[in-house]
Amino acid sequence: MKRRAAITFTAALLGLGLWSITALSADDDDKKAAQEAVLKLVDAMNKGGDVKGQIAAITQKFDELEPIMWVYKPKKKGGIGMGKDGVDDIELTLGKIGSPTGKAKLTPQKLAGMKADLIKVGELSRAVALISEQDKYVQNYGKKNAAKWKDYTKEMKKGAEELLKAVKSDSVNDVKKAANNLSASCTNCHSDFRE
Repeated sequence: MKRRAAITFTAALLGLGLWSITALSADDDDKKAAQEAVLKLVDAMNKGGDVKGQIAAITQKFDELEPIMWVYKPKKKGGIGMGKDGVDDIELTLGKIGSPTGKAKLTPQKLAGMKADLIKVGELSRAVALISEQDKYVQNYGKKNAAKWKDYTKEMKKGAEELLKAVKSDSVNDVKKAANNLSASCTNCHSDFRE
């Protein structure tokens, strides 16, 4: 009897282990697919093409925004990241750059070294904002206050465009201000809507 219970327990643990590995693998596959879709959207946006079809395909494929938002994570966690080899978390780095308390002393030299990464952040954020404003996500996430959800996506898009413009102008102060605005749009939305 004890042996049968031990075998049943062991089988249950193995089943649970296999289920969790499969679930993690599927989750990772979703994040990778979402990352590729967002990068393709960014590329199409940069070429000035019609992106409505791509946004519709992304919206149809992904019920949740989590795999799409995962692009902001460092590479080692399956995101895109920024900095050397994508080791930095995009949201955290953006918050440090835009911090009014000066957590990251942005100098013209640092800005020159981060320029490509900051452009990538602006482009990704603009794409994610366009995806997030789709009716499906407004209904799924903005249940509490759809108007506020839409406002946050507009702020995110505006902050992304400000960041792109500021980085191209090489103005440290403008980059810090734009980074702060973009970071605030994310932080405020997360505090109101993240469960």
